[in-house]
Amino acid sequence: MSDLARGQGTSWVVDYYVVSFVRSAASLAVGLTIAFTPAHTAQFGLVTFGVMALVTSVTLGVLAVGLESSTRARGLHIWQSLVSLVVGALAVGLSTTGTLFLLWAIVLWSLLVGVSELFAGWRLPSGSSLRGDWIVQGTMTVLLALVVLSQSADSVAVVGFVGAWAVIMGVYLAIAGFSARWAQKDTAGEG
Repeated sequence: MSDLARGQGTSWVVDYYVVSFVRSAASLAVGLTIAFTPAHTAQFGLVTFGVMALVTSVTLGVLAVGLESSTRARGLHIWQSLVSLVVGALAVGLSTTGTLFLLWAIVLWSLLVGVSELFAGWRLPSGSSLRGDWIVQGTMTVLLALVVLSQSADSVAVVGFVGAWAVIMGVYLAIAGFSARWAQKDTAGEG
């Protein structure tokens, strides 16, 4: 139980598996929305991507505050929250600008968020449970940028790739969340 729940302070602590589950839900919602919407225009892509980035920004920002301040996860997720806030707001606010801006928004966000997660994973000790997850998540996000760059003239393909990435990432994050939760229960049971 957190200090706040016990009434002993003004802080609260979030277990990391909660971050994985929340990110998974946001990714799956976007992926399924894209999968079941027939019109993959640049405007639809910008609005959908922008809303996902804004939801990610708010949830990561709130959850990052609840992570222990000594963890690298807190700094990483605050950075990802800020990048998602700026790019998401621009994507929604400029949603009528067309395919070029859709590409710019997705590639910029994917590179800034993906590279930071990839490097944060590499910097963790080899025994860390988050190391592999962050490396895989960062790599998948950087790959999204590379795939989107290869489809520069086709908004249907770009939006489709974002949807596919979101579903794959959502499933991966859910698995990571369950793994972290079960590992936490196993550790608690041993103590």
